Amino acid sequence: MGATTLALTGCGATGDGDGGAASGDGGVTYALAADPGQLNPIKNATVAAQSLAAFGYESLVSFAAGAEPQGLLAEKWEESATQVGFTLKEGITCADGSALTASDVKASFEYAGLKETGSPFRGVYFPATGLKIDADDASRTVTFRSENAQSFLFATIGLMPVVCKAGSAEPGRLDKEWLGTGPYKLAESSPGQSYKLTLRPEYAWGAGGVTGKTEGLPSSVTVQVVENESTVANMLQSGEVDLGLVAGDDRDRLDSAGLEKIDVPARPGLVFFNQAKGRATNDLAVRQAIAGAIDRDAVGKVTTGGRGTPMKSLTTSYSNVCKTTDITPALTAFDKDAAAAKLDEAGWAKGANGTRAKDGKELALVLLYPANSDKSVVSGIELIQQQLAEIGVKATPTPSPSYTDVIFQGGDWDLVWAPISTTLPSTWQGILSGDFPPKGGNWTYNTNKEFFDLAAKAQSQAGEQSCDGWQAAQSSLVKDLELLPLYEATETVYGNGVTFSLNSNTLVVPTSLRVSK
Repeated sequence: MGATTLALTGCGATGDGDGGAASGDGGVTYALAADPGQLNPIKNATVAAQSLAAFGYESLVSFAAGAEPQGLLAEKWEESATQVGFTLKEGITCADGSALTASDVKASFEYAGLKETGSPFRGVYFPATGLKIDADDASRTVTFRSENAQSFLFATIGLMPVVCKAGSAEPGRLDKEWLGTGPYKLAESSPGQSYKLTLRPEYAWGAGGVTGKTEGLPSSVTVQVVENESTVANMLQSGEVDLGLVAGDDRDRLDSAGLEKIDVPARPGLVFFNQAKGRATNDLAVRQAIAGAIDRDAVGKVTTGGRGTPMKSLTTSYSNVCKTTDITPALTAFDKDAAAAKLDEAGWAKGANGTRAKDGKELALVLLYPANSDKSVVSGIELIQQQLAEIGVKATPTPSPSYTDVIFQGGDWDLVWAPISTTLPSTWQGILSGDFPPKGGNWTYNTNKEFFDLAAKAQSQAGEQSCDGWQAAQSSLVKDLELLPLYEATETVYGNGVTFSLNSNTLVVPTSLRVSK
């Protein structure tokens, strides 16, 4: 449920009997697309790191995709917009054999909250300031109180990985060993190559009643670094790989191989408008014309390789909150004639070269996008360029290796393709509010007071009670065209000889794994 969508790839055993489901010992193997690097789960939020850490560390609550939250370390909880309290399950033990206490959970959050720790979760999974934590070991309760109201205090704090007492007391140990409550221990570590994990037989507090003795739960997991996606696809197809994530065209052949598979959201297609004074896109009529000239369906199908779905919310479709949000009624309808008429009314007249101009200035826009975008996204951006040219708007696709620096530093851009993925609607309050660059992070120069008021009202309500408010706030952004949502792309997690489920961050849930061959 955090601000970043994570992905997981897997690789299985070969037939030589050394680990993996193919060896018959009940083990599986993962192939991560990159080495996890820093093993400290509080300091590393990268895809590979969190994918690996999920086997050794747990959060207070489990958020399975599309399902109600289940207790991991917590057996029950109470929430409001300013306070959330958790009661821990009995009998939880750490990988070093020590018992987990409420004070240990408090210490874990306090360690993560220190500026010198440098945790990327600070200010995302829990408030960076104004947070008070109380722990009562006798009643096994931990209570978090925030000075400022937050709609999803429970959903964010509940996702924070918890380290045991030895880890928060001696953080240096977290760089080399696992000090958590997860179902697996770190048995061997070869950075850049592989990591061997072994099941904890004493594990007895998993969500849904899973224990270390649950039938089919892998006895070992070997995590191997495999950077080439086509190699993972080949190994999946041949039966050498147990789990793997594939995002590209290799899915065409894997889909007919009879493998277990789950499609997961990736790369939301979002076009943002620069509303700074002096920019043509500061004018709502120009933004409306641009949005009306873009065939959302055509562009969306191109950018997602035909595998995407129209965005109905600014949050990922895997979000566990506000799942019924639908902002499509606020979208500008695709109508080239109406779009051209908007520009005529706004005084932008077509010149002999087909490009519109006003007061001697051409309607020429910089269409910024990440330089590392795949070919389908680039093709979609070129299609946007063509569609805008049809109404007399000259948009120049401009790749940037550091597009975020351009937008946050007040650089040269009018439109930007920015695939910002969020799991909470409240995150957009921070993204599109505040001071303008360089003093603040309001990089679209948003002045939509209706959105600010709606977001503030929604933030004062807890959990699902806030969803109507957040839908109204999102609809305001879309109607006023601070941004234009298109299609959400997908990636696919495949399983060969193993079944699995995913959490709301699209990570495989370790306790969901079942060896089936």
